[in-house]
Amino acid sequence: MMGVVLDVTDRHAAFAAVTASERRLRLLTNELNHRVKNTLATIQSIAAHTARRAGSLPDFRRVFEDRLMALSATHNILTQSSWEAAAVGDLAAQELAPFPESQVRLDGERLELAARQALALGLVFHELATNAAKYGALSTPTGRVTISWRTSEQANGARLWTLEWREEGGPPVTAPKASGFGSQLIKVSVQQDLGGAVEIDYAPGGLVCRIQAMVLVAETVDPLNSWLEPH
Repeated sequence: MMGVVLDVTDRHAAFAAVTASERRLRLLTNELNHRVKNTLATIQSIAAHTARRAGSLPDFRRVFEDRLMALSATHNILTQSSWEAAAVGDLAAQELAPFPESQVRLDGERLELAARQALALGLVFHELATNAAKYGALSTPTGRVTISWRTSEQANGARLWTLEWREEGGPPVTAPKASGFGSQLIKVSVQQDLGGAVEIDYAPGGLVCRIQAMVLVAETVDPLNSWLEPH
């Protein structure tokens, strides 16, 4: 009798493990499918808007590839944390790595953003850096970019983060007559993906971009345990 009971128990345990493993695989597959669809939608939007602004096929290819590389760089940072979160400082450092350290200053606490916010902020940093390299502070050896961010506790217990991109020492700034795709991408990314607000000030002494959004906590969920818990 003991042998029969132990054998049946082992069989049930093995069957439960296989069932849980299959459920976990389906969950991870659905999550991967969701992320791939979101990424493809982002790429499709970037391609469409870049094509409208490109004067030639080589221009389109260059700008489109640059934006894809920025998206890929953020993906790499998120992969290191299993797609749970990415730090603002890491995102900024990654995008501004090609420029001299003397021209870049990062000032802020350790702040990690959820994957969706991180992807959006990575694209925002890319657009700001590209603009600064072409027309702004990073287009001259004397220019400098300062990125600072802070968090504050709200009355309801939520956390608000504020980020400022400030350029100094570059050519005089004049506001563009028409809004380009870069500025549109920044505004859409901040409003829809960061869930915040953005203000771009074309000050004569240097462009200033201010962003405010709530901190979205990246929840760490064990898919296996979540399936085994009673509902």
